[in-house]
Amino acid sequence: MSGVIAVHVGAGSHSSSLKGDYKLLCKRACKEAIGVLQQGGSALDAVCVATQVLEDSPLTNAGFGSSLTSDGNVECDASIMDGRSLRHGAAGAVPGVKNPILLARQILDAQAQPLTGGLVPPSFLTGTGAQTWAGSHGVETCEPRDLIAEKSQRIHEESVRQIQRLEERGGKRRRHILPEEQEEMQGALLDTVGAVCVDGAGYVASAVSSGGLLLKHSGRVGQAAVYGCGCWAENNCEGSGLNISVSTSGCGEHLIRTMFARLCAQSAIDPQPLGTKLVDSINTNFLESGFLEGIQHRMAGSLILRHCPSSATTDLYWLHTTRTMGVGFMTTADTKAQAHFSELPSERIGGTVNMQFKSFGAGVASTSGAGVGQEEEEEEEEHEERSGSEEEQPG
Repeated sequence: MSGVIAVHVGAGSHSSSLKGDYKLLCKRACKEAIGVLQQGGSALDAVCVATQVLEDSPLTNAGFGSSLTSDGNVECDASIMDGRSLRHGAAGAVPGVKNPILLARQILDAQAQPLTGGLVPPSFLTGTGAQTWAGSHGVETCEPRDLIAEKSQRIHEESVRQIQRLEERGGKRRRHILPEEQEEMQGALLDTVGAVCVDGAGYVASAVSSGGLLLKHSGRVGQAAVYGCGCWAENNCEGSGLNISVSTSGCGEHLIRTMFARLCAQSAIDPQPLGTKLVDSINTNFLESGFLEGIQHRMAGSLILRHCPSSATTDLYWLHTTRTMGVGFMTTADTKAQAHFSELPSERIGGTVNMQFKSFGAGVASTSGAGVGQEEEEEEEEHEERSGSEEEQPG
């Protein structure tokens, strides 16, 4: 069978002027991951490589270019899960690690190696302890300020000034600028990038990485590092015979309180035509969840891969309650990756699920459609033709 890789660049509010660059980045991440699969790499290898590409771009809120904390630093969250072994590795609020997903992968791999005296290897490390562990296990570290992009610094300074103006007017201090207060800041509220994959052997894996919310408190850990909330991968999910992997995005606090990644995996086991059962489950267990009592706008996004070994078919779903979500995907049988953005009207943000899907027969794309909401038609390949890498695009 052919392998399938899919990536996302967050569920949030993407700048229209940068959508072409985001699509190009998604395609490049997919191509790098497909190269890994074509050379015999595993799904776990592929999601790690794809997420690393996304982290390295200043466009995304992950790794280099992450949103800054209230005191002006970068602290990243990341996790990765192997559907075959069911191991999960995570790092939270970690400073000075160039690629947090590589740290999460190293933490996952180290769990297979017993420690002297029966000590238990960690599955989740945070803060400077995680940074120290990274340096002693071959993961590249750097000066924390090396991860601050010019764009992130500018947005942080503008956001701090906006907070000060609100306080001067007697407004209450908030952790981030709400969309209705400052549309320009919405791009900085984008959370989480990630990837899902099924390899040629049918095994699945998932990964997620995030710089967290703009102006978050130092030490805050979002869903990207939390088990069952940021990503999920499980072969024979819940005994269903289906292999499912999930990577989430949105407001971390909302996703943690609903264990959103595992919720999506469970909801995808038996979807009705067009994924209507999946949408119904998200409506019931997220938008109408009692665990989110008092929250008016509930922000989430998810990329879900569902592989059926018996039929050698793979279904890919992406859904969000935010204004936009950007995704890319590619199979080992393809010569080009595809990238798409889906969008919700402003009056439906935080209260409606927009779901899109694509089905692959034996790894070859066969059908596509929209469950709820709108999907933008993919533009011609002019972005890909005019440049070989996302960094060459004007910012």
